[in-house]
Amino acid sequence: MTRSRIISGAKHSRAYSIIQILLWVWLVGLMALVMIALLAVQSQREKTLNRLHALEVGQAQIADANRALQARPESATASALNDVREAAEHRIDELERALATRATSDDLIALRMEMDQIKAHQAAIQSSVESKSRATQTKVVKPIEIPIPFRVIGSELRAGQRTVSVAPVSGDLLASQIQVVLPGEAVGQWRLEEIDRNTAVFRAGEQTRRLAIP
Repeated sequence: MTRSRIISGAKHSRAYSIIQILLWVWLVGLMALVMIALLAVQSQREKTLNRLHALEVGQAQIADANRALQARPESATASALNDVREAAEHRIDELERALATRATSDDLIALRMEMDQIKAHQAAIQSSVESKSRATQTKVVKPIEIPIPFRVIGSELRAGQRTVSVAPVSGDLLASQIQVVLPGEAVGQWRLEEIDRNTAVFRAGEQTRRLAIP
């Protein structure tokens, strides 16, 4: 009877030891899985932070490029804008491919917001350059004024047609210098267009002068 109890106790002790061993193995395995999961989360977080840092660097580069564009002459701005746009689009494509495979939903939202900011900043640069270009194109070059070398000294009727008498602007008034001009005739570059009451209208190219008749 005593021997039977000893054998039974040994069996229970062995079973208890096996259960303890299995429990320890399970705990070790569970801890290993938890560590692997934590390492994976940390690695993913580091990758996301690296991508965010790279995106911030890209945004800063675009801002620097914008300031450089503002300082450049208009002729060089359009070409520089194309370079900046191509570089930004290439960087955005890379980030979108990375987002499609690696980032979590929160990271995806954050990075897409950053990319939208870059695109908006790029559009602002292009709009600024285009507006400057249009402003440059719409500038009207003021023609050089042609000096009028004579003055109107009077008006009279000849053969029923009104005429004006002109003389040099400076110097003594001599009879030999007085010239009678009919509408349609020219004095140098200036052509008498019409006589409107007390005003003689002369024209030279695109310029028009209205001289008072004393």
